[in-house]
Amino acid sequence: MICNFALGRRTLGRPRSPESLCWVQMASVVEMIQKLSLTEKCAVSVKAVESDYILDITAHRCREAKGNNLLAATSSNFSIQLMSRSNLASVGTLTGHTDVITGVCWARTEPHLLFSSSSDKTIRCWDCRTKPSKEVQQFTGSDETNNLFTCLDVNVTDQVLCAGLERDTDENAFILFWDRRNKELMGAYSESHQDDITQVRFHGTQNDKLVSGSTDGLVCLFDLTADCEDDALLYTFNTCSTVCRIGWTGPGQDHVYATTHLDGLYVWDSEMGDPVLQWADLKAQLKGTPSIDYIVDCFTTSNDQMFAVAGTHSGDMHVFQLPGGSSEPNLQCSLSGGHSTTVRCIHWDDQTSTLVTGGEDSMLCLWSASGQMVTKATSMQASH
Repeated sequence: MICNFALGRRTLGRPRSPESLCWVQMASVVEMIQKLSLTEKCAVSVKAVESDYILDITAHRCREAKGNNLLAATSSNFSIQLMSRSNLASVGTLTGHTDVITGVCWARTEPHLLFSSSSDKTIRCWDCRTKPSKEVQQFTGSDETNNLFTCLDVNVTDQVLCAGLERDTDENAFILFWDRRNKELMGAYSESHQDDITQVRFHGTQNDKLVSGSTDGLVCLFDLTADCEDDALLYTFNTCSTVCRIGWTGPGQDHVYATTHLDGLYVWDSEMGDPVLQWADLKAQLKGTPSIDYIVDCFTTSNDQMFAVAGTHSGDMHVFQLPGGSSEPNLQCSLSGGHSTTVRCIHWDDQTSTLVTGGEDSMLCLWSASGQMVTKATSMQASH
């Protein structure tokens, strides 16, 4: 029987509230976003194969990686492409999964470690220092779960690995936890969601805070130091739709956001549980702005400004600043010429003020406030 998960009383403490930034600094970030233009373009497949498209991207997120930042892009051909974050130059390819890769994330304290989850019922840890990069750990689920992993994340100390699963035949939707160091399955949550888990996200500085999203429409916030799932569940937020993306935002990452498959966008206060922003359909808020077909995702800048990237199925994108409350989103820039079809994922980098986007056209595009366009092409298939 799977144990109910409890992390124990190991907390990092609440982050200090950052000092208020002046309006000049805030305006400078907006100005950089307004100037974004296509700088680099990279194909994960040079062949016109319909099934080979980019599923997700993730970049280094620990300070030790500065100056050597890598980007990992997952493809529908079951491989992971490693690239330089600065210019999308190919660094290597990770192969080993035998089914769709459903999640990917870098370690937070060790910049050379990358984690991936897959429908092949495995979670793998890769050491990207070696040439070629190799798998160094493999995590599996329990005999009591279907182990069809849909997403994953690691906490701020890299001690706890978490993954969400598809709903099983008994209509249970599990979230599993492992001790990352010895691969031991530590326990599970199974009562908070009733359908497939779409994403799990640990807080960026607090070891014991986790948020999860599901196709049941719920976003759940947990305190992992509690002794059982009932006590761990702090808040349940309802989007009345299927949850697509979730994350932490706001000062000190004290807000939780979620996007839905029906283009809803929601933000909640994670301390009080109060709604900050509730838009059931972002398109309805965009009066007099370019039309959109879907929300790609959101990102937050270092001065706590939140932006949403929305797109069209022809590959155009629009970046909106989200003022919060009932105010309308403010269009900052439109990006075109990079993608030819649906964009699936984004990554914003504060240090360079650049945006990377990945799409179903198998293309990765780098957008910056200055610089000429350079086109590159590498093939995942050729490296198999």
